[in-house]
Amino acid sequence: MSSRPLPGPGISSAHAPELDLPARFMAMGMLCLLIAALVFPFVLPSLANGYGAPEVLAFVHLNTLGVVAAVIVGASYQLVPVVLQTPLASPRFGRLSFWVHLTGLSLFLPGLRLSWLPGIGLGATLLFSGLLLYVSLIGRTIARAPHHDVVSWHMAVALVGLCGGVLFGFLLALNEGTGFLGARTGRLLAAHITLMFAGWIAVMLTGVAYRLVGMFTLAEDRLWTRAAWAELLLTTAGAWSLALALVLGAGRVGLIPGALALLLGQALFAAQLAHLYRVRRRRGNDVHIPFALVAAGSGLAAAGLLTIGLVTGVSVGSALWVAVVWLALMGMAETAIQGFLYKIATFLVWLQRYAPLAGRQRVPRLEDLFSRRLARAGWMCWTAGLVLALAGILAGSRFVCLLAGLADGAGLSLFLVNMARIALHWHPIAVDRFRQMRRIWVSGIPQKGKNL
Repeated sequence: MSSRPLPGPGISSAHAPELDLPARFMAMGMLCLLIAALVFPFVLPSLANGYGAPEVLAFVHLNTLGVVAAVIVGASYQLVPVVLQTPLASPRFGRLSFWVHLTGLSLFLPGLRLSWLPGIGLGATLLFSGLLLYVSLIGRTIARAPHHDVVSWHMAVALVGLCGGVLFGFLLALNEGTGFLGARTGRLLAAHITLMFAGWIAVMLTGVAYRLVGMFTLAEDRLWTRAAWAELLLTTAGAWSLALALVLGAGRVGLIPGALALLLGQALFAAQLAHLYRVRRRRGNDVHIPFALVAAGSGLAAAGLLTIGLVTGVSVGSALWVAVVWLALMGMAETAIQGFLYKIATFLVWLQRYAPLAGRQRVPRLEDLFSRRLARAGWMCWTAGLVLALAGILAGSRFVCLLAGLADGAGLSLFLVNMARIALHWHPIAVDRFRQMRRIWVSGIPQKGKNL
């Protein structure tokens, strides 16, 4: 029998934990994405009126904490030990952080939707405890590593941004029941959003992208290292200066420098990504590339709109700020996650299921584990939804936002179908049963020119 070559060691090594640790967080993220796909058409029309409605707040946190945070935490537990060549400080506490996060999410989301204060308070406490446990584990792992490069520094700096965002978020959750923040609520909310998106998510995703894109394209040695360091400095300085200026109530003069720094940092990242794809040694239209490019463009657009809004003095209630959050959350974070999961999920499942068989029998390639046609269609639907939602938010049109919800829901559904196809390969019995059912279904379809 012919065999296929074993993929490179890119996202796994002897230092990585057992695959059940990242897999459980990925599964939680996929479950939340399924819920998001179902409710997208019903919630997105409300975005035309801002984020104040309970259903919109619950929807936003479903995506931030249930999808983005869950996937980043799970991916970090897998990738950080591989990048640093250092075992995770405590896989046991990593598994504990999953149950704490899941329990907190199960209380916090209904609490937001129903304005149920005990659920909000207890859920927020558990969620922040789980995230701080994650910070402790990854921080200890980074501290024990013998060497640090620009990627590991992105991860370390992102943890600091997460701690700041968690602190402001915890204060906001306490304020729901006590109101002790008074007039400072809006400023702390803006600082919380800034540090979670720019201080944590953007920095973490950027650092991970440098490693993963370089690995996927065989262009790791072509990374512009100085530009990567400059991007880290600009993004971090921009996020923290903007957050602190918001908390202190600084005027536009104090806010604009932070926004400009974020814009320059995102521009450097977008240029770096375009460079890596241009000089890539592995040719072909890899499925993750269009997702990554849309994510980078969305991050750049979000920073650009933020800067424009501050320079022109747009009012606090303007739809422009809703558009900035939309681009950061859905355009940057969730688009990047979809693209990278096409590579990470396939590799981890292939490693679990087919690596022991490689060289002894014929095994599928990584790209054989999912449908490229569905992936392309999902990307087109998702991207169309992003653009429509942006137009609907800025125009205040509930109808356009409804169309965007339908498109994004369809895009997520196609993505989840592919994730399910990949997951079926995890267990050989499931693969065999799926193939048998498909053969039975196909054999029952009348063929052209044949009688029924």
